[in-house]
Amino acid sequence: MLPNLYGMSRVELAEILSARGAPRFHADQIVRWLYARRRLDPASWTDLPKALRGELSHAARVDAPSIGRSLRASDGTVKHEIRLPGGGSVESVFMVQRDRVTLCVSSQVGCALDCTFCLTARMGLVRHLSPGEIVGQVAAIQETGEIGDRAFNVVFMGMGEPLHNYDGAIGAFRLLVDPDGFGLSRRRVTISTSGLAPAIERLAGETLRPRLAVSLNATTDEVRDRIMPINRRYPLARLLEACRLFARTTGERHTFEYVLLDGVNDTDADVARLTKLLRAHPAKLNLIPFNEVPGLLPYRSPARARVLAIRDRLLAEGLPVSIRWSRGAEARAACGQLALLEEVS
Repeated sequence: MLPNLYGMSRVELAEILSARGAPRFHADQIVRWLYARRRLDPASWTDLPKALRGELSHAARVDAPSIGRSLRASDGTVKHEIRLPGGGSVESVFMVQRDRVTLCVSSQVGCALDCTFCLTARMGLVRHLSPGEIVGQVAAIQETGEIGDRAFNVVFMGMGEPLHNYDGAIGAFRLLVDPDGFGLSRRRVTISTSGLAPAIERLAGETLRPRLAVSLNATTDEVRDRIMPINRRYPLARLLEACRLFARTTGERHTFEYVLLDGVNDTDADVARLTKLLRAHPAKLNLIPFNEVPGLLPYRSPARARVLAIRDRLLAEGLPVSIRWSRGAEARAACGQLALLEEVS
């Protein structure tokens, strides 16, 4: 099969060009055509020599993801099925809250980490996505016109564990923030992880890095082992050590996310332990009421009054905390609800 130019880094593009005897600087032009201008036909890349355009048209392909089905919720959230050039599909979400536009993208088809409150886990891991298959989700949503001229954020919080697909996720991030690519500020891109401690430490060493969100979701190893099996490999103490290293190395505050499961991790004792765990940690906390999927996931969300009471108690203890209320749940587009249902038993 011909190599796919879509998703290649500047270095990879330059190598393709060099092999054909073309100057490496044309890689910068190709990046602009692919991502800033979203023109996928090499014949239309008019600032490249005509002969080179013809060679690229025959020696390579430019295959980007495309939108299949879409489902809109009453709050304006849209869940898109994204068809992938490498085979299969993932789900991506377009969200608007007040004037803030956020695109939630997937990094894997399925997921290997088996968190018991996440529908994606029911699929298992099918495969990693390439950088092009990740950024192509953003481009496909841009093509719908839903974003318009508005600034937008990108969160790697869709299907899959981004740091399990480290090279794919970071390769996509670099294209998103490339001034000749999508041109996003790095502070508009967030990668979420369920707690791969060594990958968090690796991310801290990147010269250019996204924002980091860490899914905590429990205050004891016993509970976290049960609901997030990755904890058996990287327990709470190890995870928090990696987060402290990230904060020291980068000088940046990250986010902890805490999905509230009724009767599982929302007790008064949990709130007290959460305060103790995070009081001296340079991070903010997002509380996420569980998004229910009756018949498929065995948990319930605490009552709204309980969620507010937990937030207020944590605020009283001096923790920076907010609540991320569900958006798009009726379209199964909310946190933890993304999955290709025909793949879920």
